[in-house]
Amino acid sequence: MLDLSFPWPIGPIPIAMTVWASYGLYRAVVTRDGVTGTSVVSVLGLVAFMAALTAQVVKPVNQALSLMIAQFLGTGACFLLVKLLWSVQKTKPKPSLPSLRRPDVKVFRGMGICLSFLIAMDGLFFLFPDAGKCKHFKGYMADKCAGQELFIGIHDLPVEIYFGVVLGVPALAALILGIWRLFRTAGLPNADEPRAKNSAGG
Repeated sequence: MLDLSFPWPIGPIPIAMTVWASYGLYRAVVTRDGVTGTSVVSVLGLVAFMAALTAQVVKPVNQALSLMIAQFLGTGACFLLVKLLWSVQKTKPKPSLPSLRRPDVKVFRGMGICLSFLIAMDGLFFLFPDAGKCKHFKGYMADKCAGQELFIGIHDLPVEIYFGVVLGVPALAALILGIWRLFRTAGLPNADEPRAKNSAGG
């Protein structure tokens, strides 16, 4: 028999956010708005919930490995859903191919930040997998932790996967897009090359 007593493995707040994300994705497809800020956030929220639900059903043993797999698969799912949104979008901006340049130092710095964030987050999860569980707290902190579980869910793998995907997938997606841009613009002039030539000529 289904046990609906609180706290739930995945709390009311992630569930409510998933309902909103589903509606946002549905609206983006029906209205053919396609890829917008709202629809991209909706894709991320829906994918995060599906990853958390999968963790709740499968109950994997290796939690750190499960998080990394969820982040990689979640990133792939987000790319596929965004491509679907792009395919139904009624107005598509045309890319300006002549203005393509190799990435400047800001892109490399952003890629480094994304990689560092992923390593730090997954590394902390690997080193301290049980750090956030309520059983480690006493008194006021235990009551506060229990109150959080009523709204967010039990501090266990499904909720950790949910937030790990919500925070990790954007960083991993940005890193992948940066690498893709490097390969795509291989052999093209650097982004700051025209300015360098102009300053030299002046």
